[in-house]
Amino acid sequence: MKKNPLFDKCVATVAPEVMEEVSLNVDIANRIYDLLKKNKMTQREFAALMGKRESEISRWLTGSHGFTTTTLSKIAAVLGEPVVEVKKGPEVRYVFVPVQGFITPSESYDGSYNDRNHSYFSMKYFN
Repeated sequence: MKKNPLFDKCVATVAPEVMEEVSLNVDIANRIYDLLKKNKMTQREFAALMGKRESEISRWLTGSHGFTTTTLSKIAAVLGEPVVEVKKGPEVRYVFVPVQGFITPSESYDGSYNDRNHSYFSMKYFN
């Protein structure tokens, strides 16, 4: 493809966060398009299931549309798969272990529970 110096100059002045937003919107549009293809669904059928006009779906698929989390959730429900996945850290769980003896609140660790007969310490662990 032939390069256009004027286009390159214009793109160079765009803020990085705007470039990232456009890139993300294009990635989401491509994912929706791939899911439509996988489900053998037309834009018209998808629009009907979403309660939208076909022209709006067409704009979504250009990558120029920003999506709310509500819209992304509805799209995922209609298409049966997530459109966007967020990386999550390990799940934190707490285990309460009974310990004999009495420990005052000032001696206890964060998350412990004390009563007159037992102390319970919470311990974090990751899956």
